[in-house]
Amino acid sequence: MLLLIALLGCDPKDEAQDAAAAAALSAIAPPLPPPSSTPPPPTPTASSSAAADAGAFPLQVWMKQNMTPRMNAKDWQGMADALERVATFAPPNHATVGYPNWVSIAKDGANAARAADLEAVKAACRGCHEQYKNKYRAEMRARPVP
Repeated sequence: MLLLIALLGCDPKDEAQDAAAAAALSAIAPPLPPPSSTPPPPTPTASSSAAADAGAFPLQVWMKQNMTPRMNAKDWQGMADALERVATFAPPNHATVGYPNWVSIAKDGANAARAADLEAVKAACRGCHEQYKNKYRAEMRARPVP
């Protein structure tokens, strides 16, 4: 913009120079599209997207609301309690439908939290996610949290 003002402000009587300056500017920064008469869609708020996620991805929302804050705060008892609850979230017939280690992984994580061992807690979370995340998403993503 300053380039255009500088080029146009030098000699207002020289139309050829004005045209050249405008062409140079449009090569650097193409003109903006005309304003749209349609307003842009509203940006989702955290609460609206969380509400949408809660309906579609209940376990993910539960994890973000319950596990993440406790891990970030190093709330050992809170982590242990949350992981004990996660053990109860195992799918029905988990041993025969492809989730055989869900309960033991969650309980190992709870024991690690009671020992204030963040790396072991993270290892339990990682182990469960590596074993079951894709399968759970494909088969049970919308399953309500028990």
